[in-house]
Amino acid sequence: MNLSKNFKGTYGTMYYVKDMNKTVQYYKDMFNLTPEDESPEWTTFSFDGHRICLHACGEKDKVEGNGILITNVTKLDEMVVELKKRGVEFIKDITQVCEGGYSADFKDPSGNIVSLFEYKG
Repeated sequence: MNLSKNFKGTYGTMYYVKDMNKTVQYYKDMFNLTPEDESPEWTTFSFDGHRICLHACGEKDKVEGNGILITNVTKLDEMVVELKKRGVEFIKDITQVCEGGYSADFKDPSGNIVSLFEYKG
């Protein structure tokens, strides 16, 4: 299976944040950005088409400050099955993350996280 045909560009880079209000205000004030979406759990800003995605986490959650690349894909279910056959270890199996949207996350050998995202509508 040629998985490269299932990638449909990137959605954005996600950062976990402990204080959503403070972080959103930072991007508004420092860069004069207006959020595309804004909620207590999820806020996005567009940087000329590539999004900075802020995802709220709990105060006790360990946040390392690393971004997570979110890739748009098709056939998420099939991709995850195939990648597992190839030895890819997922840190988050397919999960509904928004209405109509599903993702699964894995780490590369250097510990970088990649999120496969499919909007099924």
